[in-house]
Amino acid sequence: MVDSQLIVLAVLITSVALFVTDALRYDLIAILVAWVLAVTECLSPTEAFAGFSSEAIVVIACMYVFGQATSRWGIAEFISQKLIMRAQSNEAGLTLRITAVGGLMSTILSNTGVVATLIPVLGSVGRQSKVAVSRLLMPLCFGSLAGGMVTVIGTSTNVAVNGAIVDQGEIPFALFEFAHLGLLLLGITTLFFVWPGRQLLPRSRTKTSLSEHYQVPKFVTEVLVDPSSALINRVVADAHFFDKYEVTVLGIVRAEGGGTMLAPGPYNRIRNDDVLMVQGEPDAILRLRNDLNLHQRDSVNAGSMRLDSPDVLMVESVIPATSPLIGRTLVEANFQEETGINVLAISKHGDVQPSKIAHTSLEVGDTLLIQGHTRDIDRLRENRHLLVLGELDPPVFGRGALMTCLMLALVLVLSSLGWMDLSMAALTGAVGLLLTGCLRPHEVRNAIDWSVLILIGGMLALGRAFERHGLGHDLAEWIAGLGATASNPVVILSVLIAVTTLMTQVMNHVTAAVIMTPVAISLATELGVSNRPLLLGVIVGANLAFMSPVAHQANAMVMGPGDYKYKDFLRVGFPLTVILAGVSVLMIPVWWPF
Repeated sequence: MVDSQLIVLAVLITSVALFVTDALRYDLIAILVAWVLAVTECLSPTEAFAGFSSEAIVVIACMYVFGQATSRWGIAEFISQKLIMRAQSNEAGLTLRITAVGGLMSTILSNTGVVATLIPVLGSVGRQSKVAVSRLLMPLCFGSLAGGMVTVIGTSTNVAVNGAIVDQGEIPFALFEFAHLGLLLLGITTLFFVWPGRQLLPRSRTKTSLSEHYQVPKFVTEVLVDPSSALINRVVADAHFFDKYEVTVLGIVRAEGGGTMLAPGPYNRIRNDDVLMVQGEPDAILRLRNDLNLHQRDSVNAGSMRLDSPDVLMVESVIPATSPLIGRTLVEANFQEETGINVLAISKHGDVQPSKIAHTSLEVGDTLLIQGHTRDIDRLRENRHLLVLGELDPPVFGRGALMTCLMLALVLVLSSLGWMDLSMAALTGAVGLLLTGCLRPHEVRNAIDWSVLILIGGMLALGRAFERHGLGHDLAEWIAGLGATASNPVVILSVLIAVTTLMTQVMNHVTAAVIMTPVAISLATELGVSNRPLLLGVIVGANLAFMSPVAHQANAMVMGPGDYKYKDFLRVGFPLTVILAGVSVLMIPVWWPF
């Protein structure tokens, strides 16, 4: 290998290692990739940073804007509640509708956004139908991933592949060019969960309360305020008394039948003989008692009936992919001060973490057990920094929803009829949302997941360097060598899908797609065949993100509320992956001959 090849290969291996170990944020990894390629002169600065201004970036940003509009006006909730919540059927019928509805909505909306929108809906569905939510969320998630394979704009993976194709000087896919393949795979995914897949789904807790599941009683106790305590006549907002010990006041029980005040406000005063319900590490509570003359109560009831009331709720919430809390701790975000809501416990990757929650760095899919007044939780629902799993009010389909649907239809018509390039059509629709008042400018800025755009820009640079220095050709020869014979393109297609699928499970799906796109083009050149079927193999493989919770953000978001473990994704996702990959290998050469 020449020096430039070694550098590009080192960048690839290092970036993959960083993705797998989660040592750095993936947007930072992407920036470093582009910078290293430019500073080592593997690419010129113009080439290295061209990906950040590609049409793919524009399309994905505009789709985030449409996702925000559909979320703000309750379009997804309205559709899902009409099609899912209003119909009564057994678990099989409910699973079928959830998978199909999630998949069809994801054909034109971001599958991550669809999953984020429907998680609270399915929480209500599960309670009403008495079906464990673990039986519903994975069908929703996998159906949405399959639905993303129907159109070019269904997922950022497809758009990124189209951008990489343009970067290689080839003709990109049209908006609905592979819709029939995507609909077939979505249909198979839906049928899979009607029976065989449904038998593999785990059954989560159905009888334990939230406080028991999150082990709240271990870290909540009651202390009596002594007449000599320094807390007397102090307000709860006197943060130095409690923050110093990292203790949270969850409730105040007034003396002599004065009632219980849950989630007390910052200006509620502490009186003599009050009983404080406090949460914190045992050692911290012990120091608090000794320093402030507090006495521990012998009887403690920290069950759900004690920590909630008609006005104070204790509910679960999930951190979505676009939350500003990602990468921050509750202390850094001033969460309690900003929202008035207490966080009682955190579940990360299915493992409950009731201690040291204030200083835990938050990630996509973390599930938080929160306590707060109804009005505060309603505000939290509206800003969508957290997805609150509670009862939902039926949304009203108003003018804003109608205009959003019309603008989305305009994008599809302009692009599919060839009247506008996809990026221009998407931008026209996004501008239309602003001009018609469907969204405000600050909502547009907050809607876009900038880290995804940066990731795609950096990975496009890596894909360009991969091809420029011949590594795409070398990898193509290696993949061809894995086949029984290089003259059999169907075998090569199978290997390409398998390699892309495996890469998707251990690194970001967009990264796998962008890296494998120039390889598919080189393979087609090596074999002397059309590159269309091989490029579709890359799209399919990069969207089969079923076997790992880290393969896709949608998987991470359902892991906590569904009580899933890593083995659950492998048990359900592996057979579905094999089925969809096998069908793709059979049908792609039929519809797109080599």
